[in-house]
Formats: sequence, structure tokens, C-alpha cells
Amino acid sequence: MMKTYKYIGMVMMAAGVLAATSCTDYADYNEAVADSNPAGDKTLWENLQQNPNLSDFTALVRKSGFSEQLNSASYYTVWAPVNGQFNKAEYEAMNQTDLLHKFVKNHIAEFSHSATGKLDDDNRVLMLNNKSYDFVGMGTYLFDNLTVEQANLPASNGLIHTLRGAAPFYPSLYEFVTDSVEAAKLGLDSLSAYFRSKETIYLDEQNSVKGPIVNGKVTYLDSVIIKRNSLTNRLNTQFENEDSSYTFILPTNSAWEKAYTAADTCYKYIATTKAEKFVDQAGTISISADPATKEINASEWRDSLAHSYLINYLTYSNNDAYNKWLTSGAAVEDTLRTTRRTKLSGAADILNAKVQTVNMSNGTGIVVNDLNFRSWETYEPERTIRPYRNPEVARVLSGTARREDVEHPDTSKVFVEEGTFSYVWVQAPSQYAKPELDLYLTDVKSTTYDFYCVFVPQNVELGDTTTTLPNRVIFTLSYCDEAGELKTHEFLDESEENINSFQERFNLKDNTSNRTTIRAFSNDTSKVDTLYLGEFTFPVCYYGLSDESKQEYICPNLKITSPFSVFNAGMRAAFSRDFRIAAIILKPKKLVEYEKSNK
Repeated sequence: MMKTYKYIGMVMMAAGVLAATSCTDYADYNEAVADSNPAGDKTLWENLQQNPNLSDFTALVRKSGFSEQLNSASYYTVWAPVNGQFNKAEYEAMNQTDLLHKFVKNHIAEFSHSATGKLDDDNRVLMLNNKSYDFVGMGTYLFDNLTVEQANLPASNGLIHTLRGAAPFYPSLYEFVTDSVEAAKLGLDSLSAYFRSKETIYLDEQNSVKGPIVNGKVTYLDSVIIKRNSLTNRLNTQFENEDSSYTFILPTNSAWEKAYTAADTCYKYIATTKAEKFVDQAGTISISADPATKEINASEWRDSLAHSYLINYLTYSNNDAYNKWLTSGAAVEDTLRTTRRTKLSGAADILNAKVQTVNMSNGTGIVVNDLNFRSWETYEPERTIRPYRNPEVARVLSGTARREDVEHPDTSKVFVEEGTFSYVWVQAPSQYAKPELDLYLTDVKSTTYDFYCVFVPQNVELGDTTTTLPNRVIFTLSYCDEAGELKTHEFLDESEENINSFQERFNLKDNTSNRTTIRAFSNDTSKVDTLYLGEFTFPVCYYGLSDESKQEYICPNLKITSPFSVFNAGMRAAFSRDFRIAAIILKPKKLVEYEKSNK
């Protein structure tokens, strides 16, 4: 006897060592009742063989190895396609396993399902292959929209309904994506191969029936083969569950390769990545001369994460409120939500790449020739570092930090949602010293970002800007290059307006010693100012290298400090030594370009 087990995140199927027949878990209760059909003195198999209109169906049942089961005491209902009403050659070309699962068991159900009286529109029958079909009507009956020609033909162990046509087999999403032959017909080899590569198969010895020992090895009369696929858990799906309903975006080989190539550029790992390391010394924090390092298998990480991007955004539950329009026939909406709970905008663009739709038993597959996902919502997201909300990524190397969380009366100036925003207030340690804030920029990719700093004015809580002084600060980025060496990059305000006004005010020459002072940034004190710093392309990827639980950060470091070597009276009258930072924003260049083109 073969059994089928199913549970979340796992596909469990049974297969005999030889071409064994099968029954369900209800087999012990599936004995024919002696007087259940007193007019039928022959078995289902005997009746099928003697009906000349069913000779094609009978031949296929015999080839599948299921004929003896129809001679047994188990009770079944058979919907038998009559000759000439289906393509026999199509099924003859199948191997025995596929023929049994996709055709024979697709037309046979356990127990009695008679065509009597009115069968309601919601009447569905579970077949032996776990597919369900509508069996409806009154007087004239339909099975999966196929007309029943003769109903209720009796047999000693069941009923036969003859059918004008064969019910098409609809694979589950899991069956389809792991079927290399069917996937290849639609050019989905890459997707199918990746799913199959994550599948593991093993024998469940505890639930298998042991047979005799042959040549010193245990054989099994009935084996339970378990299939697990790590992707079903990762995607939060139950693709093998016939009662589920999903939409699955199916990229063709060309779409797969194109998307992989685009994502791959954001995962340029190197074998050993270096980063500045903060250390505590005598109650203060400083940067260690010995950098932190992380060693990885760069090519393996790169390939794995690029493939993860390809998979993570393909699956959608049709029962999710964001996605119900996919199956309801309603107008296309803007947003979809994946089974991993990621929201994706531009749904029309995603669906416009559709080549064809494939109906499946637990959902729909949409074959696309392009994965029109927006990179900043998938593999290249915006990074926002909030030193108040994430104090573990912030270090004050000079001065002290106060953390504030306030509600601003003017919500148009608010950085964080719901009318409140948070910031870290970095104060100078002495009258003449300058403060410095260092931030870890975790999980940045090897791509180009526009950098922004969100400044908060001195008297933000008062809403009065008349006495507020601006800041004058510079930003220095420490990063690792492709050779594994630490390098620095300065963000400076090179605008003529900034340079000229500062030179005129303080009568400074634009030379090497004064360069950073003249080109430092000043914020607008009339608002919470999101100041553009410039763009930078990271040569290597840092995603996943930091371990915050262990306070180990392998990532770039951004230093924010004053350019003044001495904060004299003139400087104190013009600028505030203290500064208040709400966030550092790294916006991917593609998002910046998209926003500009859609203004």
C-alpha cells in the first residue's frame, strides 16, 4: 500500500519499489458493501473490458498497471472517456508513471459518486491523484464541463459514467515547475532546474513496509519516498497543496538570464573584505588600527544571492487582499504582494511581459519574457541609516550624543512617519573641540548610490528659526576596494555658490590646507533639511557580511565632523558646533533616475 503525506513547506509522495498499485489512507474503510449495487455482478474492470465503446480507455488502464485494482474489493467511481472523444495517442506516448497519474487516476475517485437528482454547482470530486473536478447537473450531468453520456453503470465494486472527452490534467504549481519536460516546452528550463536543485529525496523507513532481505539488503514491499524542497519554506508557499491558490510568475530562459545578469552586478563580493573597527578604550570610542575582516567564498555568495533575487519575487497568494484582482477579473491595480510579504509596485509592467497563461490545479502560471520588477524594490533597495533608531550602528568618536524623539508641529518637515521624527544630537566635548559621529552603513550593495544627510535645526522643538545657526560639516567615507584595501572618499560641496560665499565671508584662500573648510556642507536651518551629498559607486558588496548580534560590522563607515581645525570665536558666531542627524539615506541611482523621469 502507498501513502501520501503532506504538510507545510514539504512535498511528501509515495512510490513503490516496483510498479505497485496504490490506495489511500482510507483503504481500511473502502471495502465494497455486499448489497450496495445488487444489479452489478461484475467488477469495474470486467465491465470496462466488455464495453466496446471504452476499448481505448481500457487499453490505457491496462498499460498504466491499474487494471487489477479495478478488480479488487475497493470501491471506485470511474469516469471513462468513450472512443473517439479524446486523443488516445497523446496518452499512449506517456511513460507508465505519468499515464497512471495524469490520465487514469485523473478519471477515478474512491467511493460512490452517483448521478442522481440535482448535483449542486459547488459539488467537487477528489480524484485518486488528488485533483478535484466539478461534477454537476440535473438530468444531464457534466464532469469538468464534459458531458456524461451514460451514467450510473453498475459494477460489483463501483460505478461507471461514460464521458464525452478526457478531463485535462492540471498539475499543481510544484508538479509543473519540477517537471523538466513540461517546463522545457515553454522555455522554462532555468527556473525548473533551479527548483529541482533544491529538492532532496529520501526513504522514510519508519513508514515503509519492509520485505525480505535480498543479498544482504533490506527490500520494501511498500516504500514511502519523501521529497523536501527548501524553496517552499523560503517562499512561504504550499505549492504542492491542491487547496491553495497562487499566481506564479514564470520567467523564460532569456528573462531568467537577463535578470540574473542585472542582479549579479550588485553582488560583487571579494574573498576577504576589510572594514574599520570601533573599539572601546578607557571609556571612549576610537577606531582600531587593526581592521575587521570577513572571509567568504565570493563566487558562491554572489551566485546564491543573485539566484535568490530571481526566486523571491515570483510567487503571490491569490487570497492575499493585495492580489485578489488577479483572479477576480477586476481592473489591474498598482501593487502586488509576494508570499514573502514584499510589496511590489508597477503591477501592469510586470504583467505586460506576459507570453501566455498556464492553468494549474492550485493556481495560475504566467509565462513572461522579462522580469519587469523595479530594482530598488527587489535586489537594489534604498538604505536608510537612522542613528537614533539603530544606535548600534552609530559611534560618537568625539563629544557626547543625546538621542531625541520629538513631534514637530509642521508635519511637512517631518522625516519619519506619523508626525514624529527622531535624531541624534552630537555635542562637542569642549568649547574649542569639534564633534564627530561615525556610522556603519550596513548591507550596501556593489552599486551606485546618491547620498543624503537629514539635518535637524537647533531649535526644531521650538519651531523658531530666528536664532538657529547652521552646521558646517564634511563627510568622509571609508570603504574596501576590489583589491581588499581600505580607501577613503570625501563628500564635498563643490558648488560655486558655496565656495565663493564662504571665501568672501572668511577671506580664505582656496588652497590645499583650506580645501575641505571651503567645500564643507551647510544645512538650511528653516527646515528639517535633506541635504544631497553626491554619488558614490561601491566596488564591492557588503550585504550579509555584518553580524549585529555579535557587534561585528563589515561595512563602510561614514564620518561626519567639522572641517575646522580650531573652532574660534568667528566660527562659533557663524556656525553651530553641535549637529543633529536624523538619517543618512543611500538612494540607488536607478531609483533617482526613475523619480526624475516621473516628476
